[in-house]
Amino acid sequence: MNFNAKTRKAIYAAVAGIVPLLVIGGLITDDQSQAIMTSVAAFLTFAATMLAGANVQDDSVEIEDFTEIETPDLPGQN
Repeated sequence: MNFNAKTRKAIYAAVAGIVPLLVIGGLITDDQSQAIMTSVAAFLTFAATMLAGANVQDDSVEIEDFTEIETPDLPGQN
């Protein structure tokens, strides 16, 4: 699953809409709803961190330095 910003917003919206209904219906308590919301936020933060880590360029790759350009010795230019 791709946890981009749009997906995370959709999950937050779904949970924020469903959890209060579960409290009103008496299926979960207010304390349980807070724990659910906190857990979902923590999971999505972790998923976003893992996604970012997978997409960050590795700094250990060396890039060739082209600041000093050597002019080639051409025949007849002595």
